[in-house]
Formats: sequence, structure tokens, C-alpha cells
Amino acid sequence: MHLELRHLQLLVALAEWGTLHAAAKRLHLTPSALSLQLRELEQRLGGRLFERRWRRLHVTAAGQRLTTASRTVLAELSRAEDEARRLLSGHAGVLRLTTECAQSYRWLPRVMEAWERSHPDVRLELVAEAGGSPLDWLRERRLDLAIVVGGRPADPRLSHHRLFRDELVALVGRTHPEAKAERIALKALAGEHYWGAEDSFSPGTPLGDALERAGVRFARVTALPFLSGVPLEMVRAGRGVTVCPRWFVQDSLRRREVVALSIGRGLWLDWFVATPAVTASPATDAFIALLRQHHPFA
Repeated sequence: MHLELRHLQLLVALAEWGTLHAAAKRLHLTPSALSLQLRELEQRLGGRLFERRWRRLHVTAAGQRLTTASRTVLAELSRAEDEARRLLSGHAGVLRLTTECAQSYRWLPRVMEAWERSHPDVRLELVAEAGGSPLDWLRERRLDLAIVVGGRPADPRLSHHRLFRDELVALVGRTHPEAKAERIALKALAGEHYWGAEDSFSPGTPLGDALERAGVRFARVTALPFLSGVPLEMVRAGRGVTVCPRWFVQDSLRRREVVALSIGRGLWLDWFVATPAVTASPATDAFIALLRQHHPFA
């Protein structure tokens, strides 16, 4: 290719201004330097691109074809440069996000609304199907961020950023024998009918590990997602217990529909944002900061 960026700029300037002096001033060159560039380009291409008439330059058919293409290329380069700067500064692009805990959908929408107001050029894409195995999606670079709970083994491909600590509480009905207490012993859960997802006390979770250490098993388990509303209704009716983050039932607690009891000496759930270790960006950092500002206790 014989054309260089300076040639594209030369062609557009000459076509727009019509004289060497005016075009040279626009390009911050001397007229002689610009004339030399034009002759060099015409020699490379093998013919005239502009005809000299009465001190003005008139574009030829070949010159017009190249000038039209030059305008297109320069405009696209300008847009690409602007977008690259905005991407590097965290003000443009797409952030792909998921959460492994469905309860996050109670507070995540307000974070997304705040993000859209502050970063209108960075689109948030919520990838719900990645919630079952968010770390695998991150390792495969199909996600930018994942909201996860609990500790994770060290992985050099991932980074974990702490968000907040959340207390897990046992919910009981107001007629429950323990309802007037502030906490419930793990041993007292042994005779209870538990309503909720079985993975809420699977190995590796705070509740699951605490029950295993205490040698406690629920008398009966009805596996239902907490978000279905059924566990809360059954607890309110005095039909058993469930466990969830305290913040998640603040409305029910204010209405005195159920009672929240600390479990043993207290069970805590740590929330993190996981990201690929080598692809952090200003946009990623800004979104993590926003999550910390708008978490359930903010």
C-alpha cells in the first residue's frame, strides 16, 4: 500500500481548502512541504490527483476517489481512537455480570440503575445462566464479574474482592418456643422441619459446616427455593424454620410476621466479587465500588 495516514489527511485538506497555502496552514505544514508530499504521492500512484488552475487545485477523478475513501477512513479512525480511549478509561463497552445467589436480585437492580445513570456508555449484561458455575465462566473469559458467597480456594486466574459480611438467621413463627429469645442453639434445630433449598446447608456453607460440627440434622427437610415465598409462609404459620440473610426479611421483621434468631454464636456469610485476575479495567473497578455503596445494608 502506497498511502499513509499523512496522505489521507493531505487529500482531504486539499479538497476542502483548494489551495496549498490554506491546506498547509490547516495541517501545520509549510506550503513547500505539502507540495513535496503531493508530488511524492502522485509519483507513487503514477498520475495527477489534482490539477493546478489559476493558483487553485482541482481534484481529478482519481483524486476524488481517493479523497472520498480518505474521509471515510479518517472518520472511522477518529471514532475508533475515541472508543479506545473511553474503553481504557472505563467509560464505554460492556460489563458481563452474574450472581450465584438468587437473593441478590432483591438489591442488584438498584445497583444497575445507579450504574446506568453514572456510566450510560457502559452496558451491563446480566448473564443469569452463568449463576450455577460463575467461576468457570470467569476462567473461560465469558464473564467480567460474578457476585459469589463464601470462601474459595486460591486460583491465580481469579481475583476476589470483598463486598460485605452478612448474618444468617433462623426464622421462626411468633408462637415458636424460641420466639422470645435472641438466638437459637444449633442443637435446638435438630427437631425442626426445615423449609428451603438443600444447598443452603450443603458442605462448605456456613450453616452446613456448623450443623456438621454440632452433629445436628433437621428432622425433616422440604426442599423449596426461598424466593418462592413458601418457606416464609410456612414459618409464619408455625410449621418449621428456615435460614436466610437477616437483611432479606427486613420487611417481614418490621411487620412482626416472623422472628429472626441468631444461630449459635452467630453464622456469617462473606460476599465477594470475583473477576479474572488479568482483565481488570476501570469499569470493573468502578462497578465494584458501586456494589459496595449499594449493598443491602447501605
